[in-house]
Amino acid sequence: MKTRMTFALLVLALVPSWMTTRAAAQGTATTGTVQVTPPKPAPAKAPGAATGKATAKATTAKATTAKATKAEGAAAKVGPRSIIGEVVDPACWIVNGAKGPSHKECAIACAKAGQVLAIVENKTQKLYMVATDKPGEDPNKGLIDYVGQTVLVKGRVYSRGGATGIKVASVEPYSPTAVPTE
Repeated sequence: MKTRMTFALLVLALVPSWMTTRAAAQGTATTGTVQVTPPKPAPAKAPGAATGKATAKATTAKATTAKATKAEGAAAKVGPRSIIGEVVDPACWIVNGAKGPSHKECAIACAKAGQVLAIVENKTQKLYMVATDKPGEDPNKGLIDYVGQTVLVKGRVYSRGGATGIKVASVEPYSPTAVPTE
């Protein structure tokens, strides 16, 4: 009985110091106590609540939010565009800034291994991922021959969630004397 009590006291004495050591190793601090946050008081009634003005404002705010959500969906399709840029392996370009003729062989090897190519627009340095609208269709078809070169790409641009893609309709080597059509 005395051994069990000694063991229990030893555990109770060591656990808090063990927890402190673990917390320090993880970059956090603990004191072995729990902090209780008092509940927040209920918000006061908005002026005009009895007349229905607050409800009207809330309904208007919801309608505005719904319109903004619909506008985002509508803005997702950017439409037909012509882009002058370089065909790149997006992984190497994003991580290492690799592009140009010196990176051509690597980008082609990555594309043949399944990496989807992209176009970096010359004017804005914006990255356009190449997209298709049919499952199983090779997005790199027609582009792999132009890796590391500046090209004129015509297609339909889409944007969603911060990402931008282009469904390529045509691609040709870029000549500075040619005038792109928007």
